[in-house]
Amino acid sequence: MSTMTTMTLDELKNLPPLTAEEKQVIHNAKPTPAEDCPAQTAEELKEFRPWYAKTKKTITINLDNSAIAYFKGLAEETGISYQNLINMYLVQCAREKKRPVFA
Repeated sequence: MSTMTTMTLDELKNLPPLTAEEKQVIHNAKPTPAEDCPAQTAEELKEFRPWYAKTKKTITINLDNSAIAYFKGLAEETGISYQNLINMYLVQCAREKKRPVFA
């Protein structure tokens, strides 16, 4: 059984790119049959994962093409969706109370 590891963006940047073989394994992975993963309510999930809560909100945001291209490139390297990478970075900025630099 595999385990999940939490990493910072800096740690993710230092990961080697996925090999062609690793990408093929991911591409060929079969979904888990639904009967093995019955649907659960949010309350049931909280019982097993106390940290589970719907903490994300869908929004619309306008981003520069260069920012999107950067995160899409990082997504190719890490195998993490670019939307999740953008979210991870913004959460890290908020946690560290980073402020934008205005030129």
